[in-house]
Amino acid sequence: MNPAEAAEEAPSDPDTDAFYKTGSFRTEGIKASDVLPMLKEKVAFVSGGRDKRGGPILTFPARSNHDRIKQEDLRRLVTYLSTVPSEDVCKRGFTVIIDMRGSKWELIKPLLKTLQEFFPAEICVALIIKPDNFWQKQKTNFGSAKFSFETNMVSVEGLAKLVDPSQLTEDFEGSLDYNHEEWLELRVSLEEFMSSAVHLLSRLEDLQELLSKKEFPADVEGSRRLIEEHTQLKKKVLKAPVEELDREGQRLLQCIRSSDGFSGRNCISGSADFQSLVPKVASLLDKLHSTRQHLHQMWHVRKLKLDQCFQLRLFEQDAEKMFDWIMHNKGLFLASYTEIGNNH
Repeated sequence: MNPAEAAEEAPSDPDTDAFYKTGSFRTEGIKASDVLPMLKEKVAFVSGGRDKRGGPILTFPARSNHDRIKQEDLRRLVTYLSTVPSEDVCKRGFTVIIDMRGSKWELIKPLLKTLQEFFPAEICVALIIKPDNFWQKQKTNFGSAKFSFETNMVSVEGLAKLVDPSQLTEDFEGSLDYNHEEWLELRVSLEEFMSSAVHLLSRLEDLQELLSKKEFPADVEGSRRLIEEHTQLKKKVLKAPVEELDREGQRLLQCIRSSDGFSGRNCISGSADFQSLVPKVASLLDKLHSTRQHLHQMWHVRKLKLDQCFQLRLFEQDAEKMFDWIMHNKGLFLASYTEIGNNH
């Protein structure tokens, strides 16, 4: 019987279930769930589009209430979005598109200031979209600000000259297929899967540490007790929810690889960024299976050693009893069995 079949047949155990749900576990960095309200509101997004240098595009879509967003919330959001593209892509620097159509012009400086102070990745250029009739009037006011990245004011038509239309969403008359709700659903699912997989691996490693102990009891009772504890440990090994996570991981991989997303669309929103997560998901699945397989082997090896230890302690106990009997009855014993020697 393989580990998966054994896990299916093993009865449910509350202690085992609790073992896999608890434990010291800490996630690093901001997750989508930490900034979910801001993501749902689509304050900003990364579409998976790339600029002409191959750098990622961060977009602030048109909205009339930029001033309603708290700076701390915005800081956390842009910090999170900076982690979405792969590290290699981020190194090329971001192009930021800020659509100020329908918004108050004076709100652009605080937004750019937040990006300069808190955006953890490099920004190469900020492209600011404003209706044509605002350009000349506002240019002098804006020119006094100093930023570490280039700022350009462009029209939607002018944007297509700086960024390939195939890398722009339909908001900017581009052809890049992007559905924010689909992107968010897939992103949250992937992060939940990876968090659960890393947590499960940490619990399996805890079991490996228990099974790698080399000390053995010095008496029969201690051996018997340790064998019982080892038998209980088998429930945890068998019931590790690897199959459940494997099904979810395979579903997510199929979703990314088949390019039909959650909604049956022709391509995944932000596909380029999701593709970079495929090796991570596949690696986690492989490690889960190999770690569980190793755990089974470790359990059986230790079971054999504990059984051998128990037999040795039984032999030592019986031999000790025999020595005691001989010591107390050596006179009678030696009188009848002198041919085996002259002392006990």
